[in-house]
Amino acid sequence: MIMAAPPFTSAQIRAACPHGHTLDIVTERDGEVVDRRRTSYFNPDESGVSIGVTPLGADGEPTGTAMEAWSSWDDLRDNMVYPGDVTTVTRETIETPLGRLECARYDVASGEVTLVFWFSRDHPGMPIRSATVSDGQEVETTTVAAVSGASS
Repeated sequence: MIMAAPPFTSAQIRAACPHGHTLDIVTERDGEVVDRRRTSYFNPDESGVSIGVTPLGADGEPTGTAMEAWSSWDDLRDNMVYPGDVTTVTRETIETPLGRLECARYDVASGEVTLVFWFSRDHPGMPIRSATVSDGQEVETTTVAAVSGASS
């Protein structure tokens, strides 16, 4: 199967996620916030990085203990690889909590829905925004609301 090229290389992700790099992420479903979390990167080395995900309250403060895992840089890159026959890649500039960003937009057809991912070249790594689209309507969105730490 031919795959669409990922938006970033493993090396680009590694360079953008030094120790202390942190993303605050908000997920909304049908217009209501259903999840807030902080993703932090720590103890990176040439092969990978430890990642902590902490739940956040409406005030942005932690409400629980971080779940931690280790990931290779290649695994993080491979999370952004989609089947080429159902993926359309375009360029789009979007407004985000981080400002106006030029992004690579990946539309991935998945049965009755389309998954849309916006990757910002200014923030290599996870999508700066993603959406689940059904019948032309965004039913769920996940957005990076803040970036802090070593690379901000």
